[in-house]
Amino acid sequence: MDFGGAAFSVEIVIDLSTRPASSSIVMRVLSILQVFPILPISASNRSIWSWFERHNIETGEVTHEYIEPLVSHLRHPLARCGAFGEFHLMDRTYILPGVAGTNKTFLFDAGSSSWDAGSGGPSLTYFARVWQLYGFDWHHIEAWEGKTPSTEFYSTVPSEWKSRVKYHHEWISTTPLQQPFVPSVIHHTTSSEDYVVFKLDIDSNSVETAIVEYMLKWEHLDLIDEFLWEHHVNNYLMAPNWRESQDMSKTIADSYEYFLALRHRGVRAHS
Repeated sequence: MDFGGAAFSVEIVIDLSTRPASSSIVMRVLSILQVFPILPISASNRSIWSWFERHNIETGEVTHEYIEPLVSHLRHPLARCGAFGEFHLMDRTYILPGVAGTNKTFLFDAGSSSWDAGSGGPSLTYFARVWQLYGFDWHHIEAWEGKTPSTEFYSTVPSEWKSRVKYHHEWISTTPLQQPFVPSVIHHTTSSEDYVVFKLDIDSNSVETAIVEYMLKWEHLDLIDEFLWEHHVNNYLMAPNWRESQDMSKTIADSYEYFLALRHRGVRAHS
């Protein structure tokens, strides 16, 4: 399966399902596909992808695990660029998930108020539909959000997923001394044999940055295989969207430092 093509085609479906149906939207998508056709992109092309080099100390085997490069404003490379820039602003097709194999897959989503809605797009729908194409048949999903009551959240969860979803109507903490602290939950819920994905997006820079800085010093960081985070910094491209949630003391250069540090620790960190 071609990674780029598969993700692109499915993401179009998801984007359409979250917008009012109209012929103008359909025509817009068709126009985009004419300008940016789905091509057979190989994830082994090192001129396109970044990669992790894994060394098996027992066999001496060296393997390469590919991931999307850190580019420009750490969004889709065409976000707010050209005639279709607004379409690509929330486009997640550039994200390349890893390979979970036969391991149990766990998703920890900090900042999820609904299964199928959200200001930045419905993250749980995205993970359920798109990441399933990469073999992620989620064993357990755990989510947190401080505003949405539990009954309201669970009313949005499809029946086939409810037995695998656990929702907490509470704000997350920045320290293991106060719960819920997501890294501690991960530590007590999963093992090194599991494949763990952690998404952090609560639109609070102080909380998010504190958690990321803790993770970079955390002795159990190897429990987290993939990490998705939108770092709200002083960035003119995203200023109309992020507004007061921007940390004006930090720039995109600081974002690159965080994501590179996480990747150097072996975490597939996505922006």
